[in-house]
Amino acid sequence: MTTIKDVRDAVRPLIQRRNDLISTGRFVFIKPVQHLLRGVHIDRCSDPDVFVPKLSVRLLAPRHEISSPGWCPRFRQANYCEYIREAGWNITKPETIAQMLDMIEEALPQLYAIESLDDYFAYLSGLPMPWVSSSTIERFEALIPVIKGEFDIAVRLLQENRTVLEYFNYLSPEFYPALLAEDRVRITRILHEWEATSVKTYKIEKIWKRTPFPLELLGG
Repeated sequence: MTTIKDVRDAVRPLIQRRNDLISTGRFVFIKPVQHLLRGVHIDRCSDPDVFVPKLSVRLLAPRHEISSPGWCPRFRQANYCEYIREAGWNITKPETIAQMLDMIEEALPQLYAIESLDDYFAYLSGLPMPWVSSSTIERFEALIPVIKGEFDIAVRLLQENRTVLEYFNYLSPEFYPALLAEDRVRITRILHEWEATSVKTYKIEKIWKRTPFPLELLGG
C-alpha cells in the first residue's frame, strides 16, 4: 500500500506552486484553517502503487479524536481517460500523478466556495448515500444553530431527536444543560475545546487560526 512518504513526494509539486496549501499525513489542506477543514485526502488501496484521492470537508466541531477522510465521495476514475481508469493514479507512472495533481487543483474552487456554516450544511446535505449518513446530517442540523447562537432552534431539534441528543450528551454532559440555560459562555468554551482536540488530531496547529464562533459575535 502507498505510504505517507509516497503522498508527500507525490504532492510536492502542487505544494510548491500553491502557497495556499499544506501537506500533512495523507491530506492536502487549504490554509489557514478556521472552523472548516477543507482539502483532499489521498488514500491507499489494495494495489500498493495506487492512490485513491477524495475531497475532504469537515467542521472541527464536534471534536475528532481519530483522523478520518471527511465527508465526500472520492474522485471517480470513470471521469478520466482510459489510461487512468485502467492504471489508477499510480506512483510508478508519473503522468498519472501529474493528472491527479491537476485534478486536485481544479477542485480547489469548489472547496473555497464552502465558506460559511450554511455552505457546509448545504454541501453535506447534497452528498449522496453512502458518502454521508442521515444521522450525520441530523447532528449538524442541530449543532450549526448552536454555533450561530440560535439556541431555541437547536433545543427543539434535540428534543425531537433523542439519538442526536444522546450523541451530544456523550461528547459533553455539560452541553445540553448549557444550551437550555442559554449559557453562551459555557457553550463557547465547549466548542473551542472540541476544536482544539480536532486540531491536535489532524496535527494542524501551525495552520489553525483560532477564530470566534458566530455566537460570540452576537450583541448582549
